[in-house]
Amino acid sequence: MKTIRALSVSGIVAALLLAASPVWARHGHDYGYAPRYEHGYRPAVMVVPQVRYVYAPAPVYYYVPPPVYAPAPAYYGPPPVTYAPAYYGPPAYAPMGAIGGAVVGAAIGSGLGQGNGRTAAIAVGSVVGAVLGGQWAGR
Repeated sequence: MKTIRALSVSGIVAALLLAASPVWARHGHDYGYAPRYEHGYRPAVMVVPQVRYVYAPAPVYYYVPPPVYAPAPAYYGPPPVTYAPAYYGPPAYAPMGAIGGAVVGAAIGSGLGQGNGRTAAIAVGSVVGAVLGGQWAGR
């Protein structure tokens, strides 16, 4: 019994050491909480370019002359004044007959339709009711 316990404990310790072995792979490179990378680069060489001044020629400004408007010819007179009767369009009314007919037609289609055709019966009933209600209200 003691042998089995000692072997199992040693197996667990060995598994933990194997799992922790990547932690020791970079020993000496971790300082604090984050890795610190040191690079051995050579010092930078600074190259300062020479400045060459180039002067542009002076700008030349061109302007557009203002437009010249000629007076209108003498034979154009003011338009004649005509009085036309005022036009009034058809009265704007709410299509209550069409809306009411659509509601009544949908209710009738819902009562008559059965099964999968019930939705189609409601749609057909509302369209027919709207047409008939619109005609009835237009009288």
